[in-house]
Amino acid sequence: MTRCADLRSELHANLQRAVVGQQHVLDGLLVALLTGGHVLLEGVPGTAKTLMARALAASTDARFRRVQFTPDLLPSDIVGTSIYRADLARFEFREGPIFTDTLLADEINRAPSKTQAALLEAMEERQVTADGVRMPLGDRFLVVATQNPVEYEGTYPLPEAQLDRFFLKIEVPLPDAQTEATLLRRVDWGFDALDLSAAGVSVVVTADDLRAAREEVAAVRVSDEVIGYISAIVMSTRTSQDLLLGASPRGSIALLRGGKAWAACSGRDYVVPDDVKALCVPALRHRMVRRPEAEIQGVTEVAAVERAVSRVPVPR
Repeated sequence: MTRCADLRSELHANLQRAVVGQQHVLDGLLVALLTGGHVLLEGVPGTAKTLMARALAASTDARFRRVQFTPDLLPSDIVGTSIYRADLARFEFREGPIFTDTLLADEINRAPSKTQAALLEAMEERQVTADGVRMPLGDRFLVVATQNPVEYEGTYPLPEAQLDRFFLKIEVPLPDAQTEATLLRRVDWGFDALDLSAAGVSVVVTADDLRAAREEVAAVRVSDEVIGYISAIVMSTRTSQDLLLGASPRGSIALLRGGKAWAACSGRDYVVPDDVKALCVPALRHRMVRRPEAEIQGVTEVAAVERAVSRVPVPR
């Protein structure tokens, strides 16, 4: 399992030329990349969410498109539309920005539900259907969506069906004093977030490298005890007194696939319970609905997951 471990090391070193800190976010993006999942990044403006997505695409030789979600954004602005070509006397489909490898859906909760829903088919099936024609997006298609956890005025909260399509939801925190000082020093030395090549960000993972790494992840072994542990954790969320709605089977699958990816990145060909526990919060926190009384008592998404996990015995 050295390929994934080497890939993690090379990708981290490359991304750190553009991003200061945020190690757990970079690890989450790597897990999503290895499993073909999508990521929802939640953090206040200015925490390098867009930069991380751009740097990831640049590091993996992936096409990158960014869409700024706004209340007047239409589904056709994302998917594309058919226009009439008078010279050819026929309609011609013009592809939207969704036809890419890495799509940054910036402030996804700023657009209304019908526009958010334009991503559902693409995220689930990696294809777009327009005018009755199915058009594949490729197995490298990755959605990195962002949202601001503070300002909710004029936003459209993502419905449960949409949230469930995200493999991970990762909190992007503000930097500590030391990290921010390092960032400021870089800027003082001339770092430009719009010129990643000048910062030293280069392609370190090719399409063939990614394909081989995904095959390595698929070959990771999972014991019956770990399978039972995953199932018990998800069942614990469904019976939790903090929650109206527990995690769906997609949550179980996310823990399984994420655990295999994390084990491979750690240089092992088998999953241990700690691999699963490391993914519980980002894989489950957005798949649950808290009870109103739990929210009043200050039980956060993270606390609800941690309580559910703590009730499940760890297999030995």
